[in-house]
Amino acid sequence: MPKEFPKYKNRIFTACVFAVVLSLLFFPSVFAGIKDLTVRTLTAPFTVYKKLERHFRSRDRLIESNKALRKRVADLSLKIARLDDICRENVRLRALLQFKEKFDFKTISAEVIAREPDDWRGAFIIDRGLRDGMKTRAAVCSAKGLLGKVVEAGIDTSLVILLTHPNFKAGGVIKGSRINGVITGAGKGMAKMLYIPMSADVETGAVVTTSGLSRIFPKGILVGEIVSVEKSRTGLYKYAMIRPFADLFDEEEVLCVVDI
Repeated sequence: MPKEFPKYKNRIFTACVFAVVLSLLFFPSVFAGIKDLTVRTLTAPFTVYKKLERHFRSRDRLIESNKALRKRVADLSLKIARLDDICRENVRLRALLQFKEKFDFKTISAEVIAREPDDWRGAFIIDRGLRDGMKTRAAVCSAKGLLGKVVEAGIDTSLVILLTHPNFKAGGVIKGSRINGVITGAGKGMAKMLYIPMSADVETGAVVTTSGLSRIFPKGILVGEIVSVEKSRTGLYKYAMIRPFADLFDEEEVLCVVDI
């Protein structure tokens, strides 16, 4: 029996081959389907690989494009910021020029190059000194009004104290009433006007200007607005707290009056 099994095996194989041939002859669509399935099965890995390759190439291109766009946006933002700074500087310089034209004094324009961090006292350094004709005690102004005075003139730079500094002194007058007094620093962005007569009627909101009596500061420069009026400790006079018109800690360009 075992010896006859190979014969049956050959017969079965031959029958299968014959069946396949008959199927191909009489059912060609089946062959086409098998062929198509085989091709798709064999090529599936390559198809998936191509799709993945296209996907990653597309992603890389998008990443590079995104980087380029981000750099472009950053460059444009810097240019816009620079143009904005130039426009603001132009506005400030025009305002300073208009301020200069109001007074017939010898002036020197300067830029603030350093500031004292203590805003209670208030001081900054400008880029003009004795070499430029700067003088000690020269009045320092912005387009909005008085800022302070030069207390130390070096060769190329000068030290300026703000009108809010305790060591600042200037003659002042209340506009409209002609009441005179002495302007001094009160710290924390404020100044005050001392020695106002007790009988004087001073209202909040009144404007204070320089009086010109000190012979250091030109007459008529805006100082600030009175926000409160109090009696002195001795009761001999009144004093007024003043909020300066000038932006004491934001000015970048100033005008120094060196000769009146």
